[in-house]
Amino acid sequence: MNWKMVFTLLLVGVLSGCAQTEYVQVSAIKAKDVTTQYKKFAIVSDHYQPVNDDLSFAEYARQVAVVLNQQGYVQVKNQQDAEVLISLSYRVSEPQVHTEIVNTPVYPRVGPFYGSRFGYYPYPMLGYPAYEPMVYQSIVYRKLIRLQSIDAAIYRKDKMVKPLWDVLIVSNNDNGDLRYMFPYMLVAAESYIGQDSEHSVTVSVDEQDPAVLNLKAIK
Repeated sequence: MNWKMVFTLLLVGVLSGCAQTEYVQVSAIKAKDVTTQYKKFAIVSDHYQPVNDDLSFAEYARQVAVVLNQQGYVQVKNQQDAEVLISLSYRVSEPQVHTEIVNTPVYPRVGPFYGSRFGYYPYPMLGYPAYEPMVYQSIVYRKLIRLQSIDAAIYRKDKMVKPLWDVLIVSNNDNGDLRYMFPYMLVAAESYIGQDSEHSVTVSVDEQDPAVLNLKAIK
């Protein structure tokens, strides 16, 4: 067998065995005047109403509940018993064309030769790349998840929204499937729930992460 073919097959095998990593941006903020840690929650829509007729929302809400439980929160069956309402919203953008210009090294071929008082050298010189701008275009989908916690008692009494914390989760890649990306995005944001990240942070999440596999199993 040709050794080049053997090397290619081995390389493909190694690459196919490598776990995929997703990169997610997380921006979290919390109210500075909150001293009480409210833990009993109910998940609602972005209009702070229960959602019972949307299968996608129900699946996403179950995953959110698991992540919140791991952070010490307790889900209640009756919204009237909740201390906080967790507003869940999400969306996927239309496909966007992403253009990137990258200076790519180009290694020239041998010759022609030119003379000098130090001898003859190939031109361009071997081993020293020239750089040429290359234009790369790709299709990107922007996926967003927002979790907002509000004081449930104040909302029940006056229909006023008092935010306690807010987490915005963003994924930009060529995958437009939110169901696929949802577990990665939640795992990336888990440690920032109820916290202040001070700025947007990029979190890498491996597809073999046990937390991701656990959320993928939830239907």
